[in-house]
Amino acid sequence: MSEQQSPATRGLGMEWYAALCGSRWKNPVLALLYGIPLVEIALALPQAGLVPNRTAGLLLSLAVAVATVWRERLLLPYSALSLAGVVVTGHLMSTTVACYTAVRQGRSVLAAVLVLVSLVFALATPEALAAHAPHPEATLSGAAVIVLVPVLLGYLAKTNQRMAELTAEQQAQEALLQEGRLREEALRQRERLVREIHDGVGRQITLMVLQAGAIAVRKDASEPVKERCRIVSDAGRDAVEALREIVTLARTPGPDDVPPAGRRYALADLAPVIGRYRSGGHPVTVAVRISRVPPDPAAQDLAYKVVSEGLSNAARHARGAAVDIRIEQTDGEMVVAVRNGAPPPGGDPLPGTGHGLGWLREEVRSAGGTLTTAPGPGGGFVLEARLPVPRP
Repeated sequence: MSEQQSPATRGLGMEWYAALCGSRWKNPVLALLYGIPLVEIALALPQAGLVPNRTAGLLLSLAVAVATVWRERLLLPYSALSLAGVVVTGHLMSTTVACYTAVRQGRSVLAAVLVLVSLVFALATPEALAAHAPHPEATLSGAAVIVLVPVLLGYLAKTNQRMAELTAEQQAQEALLQEGRLREEALRQRERLVREIHDGVGRQITLMVLQAGAIAVRKDASEPVKERCRIVSDAGRDAVEALREIVTLARTPGPDDVPPAGRRYALADLAPVIGRYRSGGHPVTVAVRISRVPPDPAAQDLAYKVVSEGLSNAARHARGAAVDIRIEQTDGEMVVAVRNGAPPPGGDPLPGTGHGLGWLREEVRSAGGTLTTAPGPGGGFVLEARLPVPRP
């Protein structure tokens, strides 16, 4: 009985047969269906074999039928029992399932032994064949059919199984090719998006830096205006540098490219950032308490990003409000908090992407920390991160 059925078989309304072949009741059902004719022949023709005893033939036929349940795991003992059934009962049907199973499992030598022994027995004992029909020649042809048909069926079942495996393998390869095509298309879309960001945002930032630099060198500009323009120019250069890193990281790598390492910031890099926000009109107070052993670079990089995001949110939503930054390192943890006051009345918030806090929260969570946001006293806003710091 074949364990795998072709799509054509399922299409002919044989779903029940395919389900049976895949169930654990396959072998017991086969043993029952196979045992009925074996027992009937043993009872009807007890003189056909070399042991003319109805009881012996019946018991051996029952043993062959019951052993069919374990035929796949114990094929050698099952084949020996089937050959014994042929010799004792004289019925070649005792080896049909053994021949079929041997061919299915690709055990050609065992299948050949079963066929040869059965045919030799049929040729060597014509008196046993004569018990089945008046003409031994006809029964000899029937014996050949009984022995060779299971071999052919086993070969067809094995071929069908191989075709099913090849079809499944081909489908898996097609799925991999389709996945590769989709991944390649996604990479092309990402690279196209990176180019658009570079061409659009990069040019606008460059234009902003040029305009700010032109104002900063004008003789009729006041010193405060020149200072603001220098701040804008420095911020624009930092933005261009960050954009260059993003383009490098997002670009589709070549076969020989080495993935670039992302830049990591330290707590010392916060000084110019805080200075720019102070020059932009934000009163910023900073309180830092770090142990003698500074936090690892990963924690410092996350702390830099938390402070930068907090200052950016304050500049967009509460322009001119006071900002308080607190960085405190304890045993195994670093707390980074950014608090800003309420926005001034009548001020419109500046637009943003809306993804900064979400991305930052995910990055902090990936590092094993937590990021919380909450309203501050008097209408302000509080951004606080707790970052794990490995003990030295």
